[in-house]
Amino acid sequence: MQHKKLIAAMVAAGLSMPALAVADMTIYGRAHLSADILDDGNDYNEFNVSSNSSRLGFKGERTFADGLTAMFQIEQEINYDTSGSSWASRDTFAGLKGDWGMLRIGKFDTPFKLARGPANFFGDQAGDLRNITRTNDHGRFDERFNNSIHYRTPSLSGLVWDIQYSNENGGSSTVEDAKNKAVSTSLGYSNGPFNVVVAYESQDIYSTDNYDYTADAWRLAAAYRITPDFRLAGFYQQTENTRGVEGQEADVFGIAGQYRISPSVYLNAHWFTLDSDLEKRDANLYAIGLEYRVDSALRFYGNLAFMDNDDNSSLTPWGAARSATPSAAEGVNARGETATAFSLGMRYDF
Repeated sequence: MQHKKLIAAMVAAGLSMPALAVADMTIYGRAHLSADILDDGNDYNEFNVSSNSSRLGFKGERTFADGLTAMFQIEQEINYDTSGSSWASRDTFAGLKGDWGMLRIGKFDTPFKLARGPANFFGDQAGDLRNITRTNDHGRFDERFNNSIHYRTPSLSGLVWDIQYSNENGGSSTVEDAKNKAVSTSLGYSNGPFNVVVAYESQDIYSTDNYDYTADAWRLAAAYRITPDFRLAGFYQQTENTRGVEGQEADVFGIAGQYRISPSVYLNAHWFTLDSDLEKRDANLYAIGLEYRVDSALRFYGNLAFMDNDDNSSLTPWGAARSATPSAAEGVNARGETATAFSLGMRYDF
């Protein structure tokens, strides 16, 4: 009996001590799941269940003298449909903030990646804008930087500047004459119904085939709420890299719209086109969907997305931010075809 009482006391003490230590910490997350029918337009047509950028995170902050606030965040992807994910796989950092702005160090989304936000009404869903802006042929710019330092200015009448630098975007240490340096920056303005961001990113890349090259990209995204129920957005991106004999250039541009049919129901649609210098690598992305919001934390949706490929293009509308991403390894061959995704999903933020 004494042993049981001792164990109970030790367990109670063990549970109470972390509660004191994490008094300023918040636990948060997102469960985003969908059921999809994916068709590559050729020989693949299958039903899939997908976890779409679902996550679990821990964050906290404490304010010290003179308004100086220390903060941290640890966030990881959670694949609800399979075996989970690795620890701290998403935005993870520590830093300081105050009237002078914010400074942080770690691994997190770049300003360039975040700059697509105003025009991406299908974020983390089938039809996501990243399916046409982030490709192996034209540069994978919608990524996180490893080993990075980021500074953000305070808002100046709605104007905010972000700059992020990585000394080594590959391994954990900077080697002699490191070739994986990268910089990303954006300038954003938000005022009432208008939101616009312009961003630039440059990467020095050392590839696995021992071929060094540079990749640069510009991005502009803008959205305007024309009426209380209708929002219109536009997007333009230009990428260039020196890989290959002549290098590779491409433009992506298009428009998106969101219309509130009722207080809880939204109609989303967009069209974006990829204009590539590579022979017959162009593509068009179309998406349309209905979204029902119980409130800001719980929503349900149904989407239909298409990727219309040129003869040498093999993009799909489902490759980004999803655990179900059938590709060539599963027999998918969308080259020169129209790949289609029909998706029913639920997103719960907690």
